[in-house]
Amino acid sequence: MVWLNEAQHYLLTPGSDTGERVAAALRELLRDPDRTPVLILGTLWPEYWSALTTPPDIGNPADPHGQAGALLTGTSIAVPDVFEGNDLDALSNAAGADPRLQKALRNAQHGEITQYLAGVPAMLERYRTASLGAKAIIHASMDALRLGHSEGLPLPFLEEAAIGYLTGQQFDDIGENWLEQSLAYLAAPTRGARGALTRIRPRPGQTEPDPLRYRLADYLDQTGQDERRSLCPPQGFWNAAVNHLATADGLLALGRAAEERWRLHLAYTLYTKAAAAGHVQGLAAAAQLLDRVGEKAIAQQLFQQAAEAGHAGAMVRRAEERTRAADHEEAERLYSAAADEGNAAALVALSHLREAAGQFEEAERLAVQASQRGDQKALLSLARGRSQNPDFPATEEERLVRLAGGEQVSQLAQGRLRAGDLAEAERLATEAAHMGFPGALSSVARAHRSAGNVEAAERLYRQVIQSGATGMAKDGPYEELARIREEAGDVQEAEQLYRTGAERAATHILHFLREGTPSSVRKRIAENLRHSAEGTALLNMAVMRERIGDESEAERLYGLVGDRALPQLIMARDDAGDWSEAERLALQAAAKGDPAPLRKLAERRRKNGDMAAEKHFYQLAADAGDTRSQRELGRLLRDSGDNGGAKKALQLAVNAGDRQARHTLARFYETTGDTHLAEDLARQAANEGDARVLTGLAQRRGRSSPGWQQLFRYGVEPDGSTSTPWKP
Repeated sequence: MVWLNEAQHYLLTPGSDTGERVAAALRELLRDPDRTPVLILGTLWPEYWSALTTPPDIGNPADPHGQAGALLTGTSIAVPDVFEGNDLDALSNAAGADPRLQKALRNAQHGEITQYLAGVPAMLERYRTASLGAKAIIHASMDALRLGHSEGLPLPFLEEAAIGYLTGQQFDDIGENWLEQSLAYLAAPTRGARGALTRIRPRPGQTEPDPLRYRLADYLDQTGQDERRSLCPPQGFWNAAVNHLATADGLLALGRAAEERWRLHLAYTLYTKAAAAGHVQGLAAAAQLLDRVGEKAIAQQLFQQAAEAGHAGAMVRRAEERTRAADHEEAERLYSAAADEGNAAALVALSHLREAAGQFEEAERLAVQASQRGDQKALLSLARGRSQNPDFPATEEERLVRLAGGEQVSQLAQGRLRAGDLAEAERLATEAAHMGFPGALSSVARAHRSAGNVEAAERLYRQVIQSGATGMAKDGPYEELARIREEAGDVQEAEQLYRTGAERAATHILHFLREGTPSSVRKRIAENLRHSAEGTALLNMAVMRERIGDESEAERLYGLVGDRALPQLIMARDDAGDWSEAERLALQAAAKGDPAPLRKLAERRRKNGDMAAEKHFYQLAADAGDTRSQRELGRLLRDSGDNGGAKKALQLAVNAGDRQARHTLARFYETTGDTHLAEDLARQAANEGDARVLTGLAQRRGRSSPGWQQLFRYGVEPDGSTSTPWKP
């Protein structure tokens, strides 16, 4: 077999007859009876195929590619431009054994698998080896997109922003025509994929945008999200955004990104420019920023302007202020205006006002409106208040809770159950189940079983199953009912319930796949869930056989489980007291890439107060790459007084991207006197868009340090230095 990857390199050699000699040799190889069987495979992009197989003009009988044309003609296998339908399903199945295909399935746009596989490595190579100017343009584009701006970046922004990524010497070196040369370089297609940065062309009937706008290739956007997440763009980037970005949404998004990084002056400037561009949210965001750093008076003025411009959240904020000032008439006016805009918080507040004024029907109407917008607080508040008001009937609370929805009825049933009113809890839980929320009914069934009323428990579990509610899979009614039937000696029905319960649980999970998930992906997930469900059912059946003393059948079923339900098997072994076997199986799962069972065993040991075993399992899970366990190991070491080990463990978790570990480590550094290390972590977190560590540090140190007071009030510059005082 002869494999010619990118066959044009072998067959298409301008200025040389090498390609023709290669083609002639290959043709001779195919004709040689002593060499059979022979298979020659090659890949060619369409433009190269056309160049090699198109006959010359009649007036030019010389064929520069005669041998290559004779070799190729009649042998083509066309690869589709896009994969769809059965081809995409087949590709999805093949991807199980090929991580490259898995990545292409996840990231390729519109089924362009071939272009992704061939073009993305070439595109990355062009990016890595680009000139200083071209790379600066890419970095500016990456940063704009990862900070929230939509595609369609104006050329003046890219030009000015890119210069901000260059040193003075680098800018002097890139030449006068750097922009045109860089754009041409980045626009060039790479192996079937569009260029790294391409102009957005208008469709017929549309006018060319002014200024020209550019789109960054999706994969480079993803690369920027991964590789540049810890970097804050330079000052030139932000200057270019202020000077050249004009869309209100883009300005607002970059303003939020600046505030998240505690670049407060930049954030305020971008917010106010967004407001000037017609986005009233910019006014509200600027007001919230100033309020956050203590500029209350100016913040109130901006909230007032935003409220007058129709911003519902600002109206609610102003209404709350007027309520505290006892200006109830103005507060009610503002709440009413915000409620007219559909603001749920305003509807809730207005409902409370109407209820206090004795306008009960209007209060209920407003509460129902709030509920329809996803906020049940008003209805539940009315229900609680009226349940304590002797002027209302005893059924009033339940009536209002029912209006709030099945989930709230289920919660009311749970409350009755906690109060010991089993009969009332069952009545309410039954109603909630009819409304699609059977969780409380399962809780009532468990209460009946604990009380020894197995018949009632069985009846309720069957009722839960018959309800067919989508939420019931998580409550395990099949497993609970199977255990009851097992105890009654009905092994056959118990096994059937275990199987059905596992299948329904798998089906339930599929409902949570986001809309638009490709059929091939859905099919693969469904197959994996089915495989896992079979393992869960087999495991439950094996444990049941073990409990009833059927050791041979239990052993056979355990053998069938294999890896399909390994986490459940580990917990079952742990529950049975076979701790060494549970650990062996958990290590086996970790070796296969799933350290979660080791972490679960650590959490169980923690509940049992076995700190040594807890530390042991967290260490094993951390060694297997579980970041959460790495953080928990740091906590344990800190609590046991091993400061050095704790810092090392927490730093490893931080390096793996655990934000909570970073917060923990920064506070730990403060307690141990490593103030500079705490500050470094805080600034690193701020650069990544999480300023909470830095602001917490500033608030604590600001009590005794004017420099930290200044940092908290005015923020930091793009390079991380404390901003000089600025005025709104």
